Amino acid sequence: MFGLRRSGKHPLSDVRAAERWLATLPAADMLAAHTDVIAQLDRVAGLTVPHTPQQLRAVFHVDAQTVAQRRALVDQYVEHASRSSRIENQLWTALFGLTQGFLTTYQSFAREIADHPHSARWQELLPELVCRQIVHLALDARVRLFRYEQWIPAKWAELHALMSRACSQQIERQIVTLVDTTTSTIEHEYMRALVLQLMNAGSLTARQVEFIWSELDDWCAPLRLTLEPSAANAFYVDLGGREGLRRRKPGPLESRVLFLDTRPLHAVMMQHVVTLEQKIKAEPLSSRTPRRSEQLALFIKLAAQVDPEFKPFTRRGERIATTGNVDAIVGFQKIASYFKEEARQPIELTDSTGESFDSTMDLAVFGRIRDEPTRRREIARRRIGAHAAPGGPWEAKDVSQTGFKLVAPIQVANAVTLGTLVAIHPHGQPRWTLGIIRRMKRTSADRAEIGLAIIADTVSAVDLNEQRKRTADDYSIDGEGTTINGRRFGALLLSRRARDGEPMVQSLIVPGVEYQATKRYQLSTDKAEYRIRFGRLIEQQPDWVWTAIEPLESGARSAAVPVTAGGPSTIGGPPTSQGSRR
Repeated sequence: MFGLRRSGKHPLSDVRAAERWLATLPAADMLAAHTDVIAQLDRVAGLTVPHTPQQLRAVFHVDAQTVAQRRALVDQYVEHASRSSRIENQLWTALFGLTQGFLTTYQSFAREIADHPHSARWQELLPELVCRQIVHLALDARVRLFRYEQWIPAKWAELHALMSRACSQQIERQIVTLVDTTTSTIEHEYMRALVLQLMNAGSLTARQVEFIWSELDDWCAPLRLTLEPSAANAFYVDLGGREGLRRRKPGPLESRVLFLDTRPLHAVMMQHVVTLEQKIKAEPLSSRTPRRSEQLALFIKLAAQVDPEFKPFTRRGERIATTGNVDAIVGFQKIASYFKEEARQPIELTDSTGESFDSTMDLAVFGRIRDEPTRRREIARRRIGAHAAPGGPWEAKDVSQTGFKLVAPIQVANAVTLGTLVAIHPHGQPRWTLGIIRRMKRTSADRAEIGLAIIADTVSAVDLNEQRKRTADDYSIDGEGTTINGRRFGALLLSRRARDGEPMVQSLIVPGVEYQATKRYQLSTDKAEYRIRFGRLIEQQPDWVWTAIEPLESGARSAAVPVTAGGPSTIGGPPTSQGSRR
């Protein structure tokens, strides 16, 4: 690489120079190699001298040769991004920067081609250039979906402008070779970008986004864009607009509109649904059943998104618009830490909408607040602030029987994923509510919309002691007893009343590393101790496990109720949760 620079020949001056330069990149360090590629693309895009067709062919070659490296980076992101925010940011920035580098470079060559409308050497490169621009716009959408980010209207306008140009030149169905012998068309790549965005409902994980991307080539193969609708309820896209695919409504459409019949795609989704349902029914106890159930839920969701007939999910309760702020504690560890402190020194959360003049004077004159209720509210706010998510309170938008729609600062959205535990406390109310993030969508540069499924009305911190049989190596004074205490760790005891008048249903959330289905434990609350074992596994995430409770002693059912539950309890069943429908 350094020899090429000393010779004065640019690595992307032609295809042969690009091949020699690519051979010098570090194969073992993909991040370093991508940094070098981005630097050379920026150098080409920033040239003040006119570009040449040979340079564009060299960029095409580099684009094709870096597909495997991009795929490897995506695999690393899917597998390791959840380990730390630093790793996630490093991998995401590399993927995003590479796509932006190619888009910027291709835009500079597009201007060059526009300046040479009668040059055959330039015009023969136009189909591949437009096709690769659309490919990288789709890659841009995919990378943004890893962080639940939506396209701004300008991105849609850029994509539609490329398709409009291809249609005007009548090259939208011309065969283009992108990688080795892999061919495609502008129309096909345009539909992949449209369908990818259409399938996103704000609740796709990075792994699910990547699975959809890997299947889109086959799923979109039978689809075609048409000038006339092939069905009354076909989707349509406005080439002059700033949105993606939309379901057609009654009435005429006045614009540059293309129609897309998604019935073949919907049929594929439903075929997967039927196949998975049959496999689960035939082998309910198979080790593959949890994975198949997850795939089934995904295909049901995708089928609803691409179904031309809008069929909204049935909800257990209607959404009610609301206003106000909520305190939010994010993550199992911080939630458990807060409620453990609250158990040691409970402080009632009362309404603190205002401060009196006397309290302000006391603080100014004496350096402390003499009014006891005000002082306790201040202590409570400080305790919440020490555990709450950064960026301040969240804003509540609507609420239903099963969940909340909240607007959170973007720094929180960057640090959480689907499946993250969140405890929220609406200002002016005495209780906390525990939920799981089921949906995320970035709505602006500094805000994100979060759908939270409620799983508990009452939360308390408890301790679990592992119970194991006494062995000959264990010391005992009198030799009596059959069990001794082992590992001790904290957990969250959840209580939820599915409907008014029904008994409380209780369950546990424990650290993921501590979950062992066959073990027995002694559960200690502030009022009682009793022996339990874990029941049915309700949900499992990398850092926590939600499980039902099976008591091992008579009378344990009433002993499990925490002080704040306020009512009878039933152990062994999970709280009802319909959060995925939000």
